[in-house]
Amino acid sequence: MANWLIKRLGQAVLTVVVVFHLTFVLVRLMPGNPLEAMMAQMLEQYPGDPATARRVVELQLNINPDAPLHVQYLDYMTAVLQGDLGYSISQNASVNQILAEAVPWTIFYMSIAMVITFVTSICLGAIMAYYEGTKFDTAMTGIAVIETSTPYYVAALLLSFVFAYQLGWFPTGARYPGGVEIGLNAGFVLGSLHHAALPIISLIVTGAAASLSMRGNSISVLGADHIRVAQLRGLPPTRIALRYVMRNALLPLYTGLLLTVGFMIGGSIILEDIFNYRGMGWYMFAGVNNRDYPLMVGGFMVICVTVVIAMLIADATYSRIDPRAQSGGDNMEVYGSSTGVPLRTQLKRYVQRLTGRTGEEKRADGGTSRYEFMGEETAVDVDRKEVLYRKFDRSIYAPMKIVLGDWRGLTGISLILSFFAIGFIGPRFVHSPTTTFATWVSPLDAGLAHPLGTTNTGVDLLSLMVHGTTPVLIMIVTGALATVLVGVSVGTVAGFRGGTIDRVLMTICDIVISIPGLPLIIVIAAIIEPRHPALVGLVLSVAAWGGLGRSIRSEVLKVRGYEYVEASRAMGIGTPPIILKDILPNIWPYILINLANNARNIIFASVALYYLGFLPISSQNWGVVLNNAEEAGALYTLGQSHFIIAPMIFIILLSMGLILLAQSLDRISNPRIRARHAKSVDDDEPR
Repeated sequence: MANWLIKRLGQAVLTVVVVFHLTFVLVRLMPGNPLEAMMAQMLEQYPGDPATARRVVELQLNINPDAPLHVQYLDYMTAVLQGDLGYSISQNASVNQILAEAVPWTIFYMSIAMVITFVTSICLGAIMAYYEGTKFDTAMTGIAVIETSTPYYVAALLLSFVFAYQLGWFPTGARYPGGVEIGLNAGFVLGSLHHAALPIISLIVTGAAASLSMRGNSISVLGADHIRVAQLRGLPPTRIALRYVMRNALLPLYTGLLLTVGFMIGGSIILEDIFNYRGMGWYMFAGVNNRDYPLMVGGFMVICVTVVIAMLIADATYSRIDPRAQSGGDNMEVYGSSTGVPLRTQLKRYVQRLTGRTGEEKRADGGTSRYEFMGEETAVDVDRKEVLYRKFDRSIYAPMKIVLGDWRGLTGISLILSFFAIGFIGPRFVHSPTTTFATWVSPLDAGLAHPLGTTNTGVDLLSLMVHGTTPVLIMIVTGALATVLVGVSVGTVAGFRGGTIDRVLMTICDIVISIPGLPLIIVIAAIIEPRHPALVGLVLSVAAWGGLGRSIRSEVLKVRGYEYVEASRAMGIGTPPIILKDILPNIWPYILINLANNARNIIFASVALYYLGFLPISSQNWGVVLNNAEEAGALYTLGQSHFIIAPMIFIILLSMGLILLAQSLDRISNPRIRARHAKSVDDDEPR
């Protein structure tokens, strides 16, 4: 345990150091060369005094702009390691002072939202799983899907529109009421809660994904022996759901909660911008907009250290939540090495397996016996046609039957196909987005002529949404596929091989996770200015594959201990065949689930970045429409609300389709459902 702790601390320190170096590079790669830009700005303030201007820049960036690059690097790293994050130009204060004041406010409302969301989700998810298939489960799942399909910033816009601008119940633009003594008194605490209420509610109502995850984890636990024993003992269903099911299904959700800390803090940029709530996200947004690099880099550092600490806590407390989990990793043996089998022989066997000339043995009657290691069964004394049929049934027919036999899967696929039809066929049947009509026509007044109404410039809103669907779909496909491809490759190799390879790959994943996703994408977008939707999707995948790699590794660690994997290793089969034929077929439902979830995340991130104006507007898409709607004042007037509601509906419906599909795909990995299907197939076969 002591050795593992030392290695884990070393890995955490390495992660922080790498992020420190990355910030130094990013500061220099941002467009316009921040050193020259700041020098020009300071020369305007100190005309005719370049020495003073250079000195001010040096104090603000902790870098002497006239010094050689290696000297600038040493000065910067020395200052950062001493805790000096520089001086903010836009706020006219030290970055340390700004973050020390802002971070507690962000932690204040986010911690409240996370605790409420986590506690309610684990309890509700366990109960939903225990009553799987009942009206209660169906109703709560439907509500949770709708909430999960709504991005937190869309909920924030709707809440601010209704409760702040229309009803005036909640304030925006401050963290606490004026004229109240600051301290632990009732007026200040209640006033602060009142000002933070809308951000808190925005996070809670869109945090139902945790209950769906808990439901999926709990369903996989329900078939365990200890659950049946508890039922035979006559224990109350609620106690079984909360005490027996919940605890065993809690570990993945608990890990995700801690890793969500960094995501939420990074996501506070858009939330605090909507409510004008001066937390850390608000100041990071100001730093990016004003090219205030010390302020922006300081925010990077805070989020990085927060995530690293969260991961350390998660790793150290695994065994406290689930005693079966081992925190230490020193005893992990190297898998797939096929000890005693030369690499040349492994490659030869791999080629033979690909050509179908291996695993066959001559029988006395002249026939052959073919052995297949697919993770579920061994085909012996069967002809090739039956083997192919069973593979088709297990890999394609059974999953499709399970998905289409569930209302979630059928609805999700229908929604997704509808959007593909809208994106690639719909533009032929609607007006051009450059055609103009009367301005601010309401859908109630226009009827079928303009089903969604018109914008402030007289453009048919339905045309905008239909033409904007195509680039969104391109971003989703490229971004989700890139995320899954990299994450699955890294996680599979790390989990199967173990040892040094595992530690190196997981360190890289930790570095990716530790860098705040949304701010990192903003910086990358500013550097390369992606305009094609496919390139935008690839940029959005940069910060997403690290967490998936860790999750896939956990799944591979479970599968690699199965008997058929051990049998393949004992036979001297190499790493590639075992991964391709024994590991991946058993985790591909989990891969598909993550593909759907990452597609939803791409929607959320792309729309958010276009809404904030951080991605170059090269074509119309939902985020651009949302941005134009707010600039046109649609958020503040009831008669113009259709402009901002239309993109919200499109975002929610496509997200809902992806979430429903992911929920249905989760059923494929449920052994009880797969066993039920296998039994039905056996019953249908002639005797």
